[in-house]
Amino acid sequence: MNLKTTNTCINCENLLQNFICKKHNEEVGIHNFCDSHLYKESISKHSSCANCHHYGLSSCSKPLESSPSMLCFDWQIK
Repeated sequence: MNLKTTNTCINCENLLQNFICKKHNEEVGIHNFCDSHLYKESISKHSSCANCHHYGLSSCSKPLESSPSMLCFDWQIK
């Protein structure tokens, strides 16, 4: 079986914390998508706090919850 990536709100650059679309200002779910989708290529199964630009910095949105194996929607490549 080959797994494929689809364009959903979950892998869109417009997705904010709490599953809010910053472009449309609406709550979205795992199956939602739209024509304004901007694929967030940087997130992969290897992404985690350990390799996030924000880890251990004041810019981390979840400093108390973050750990080397955790992933959140604010992840950015170092």
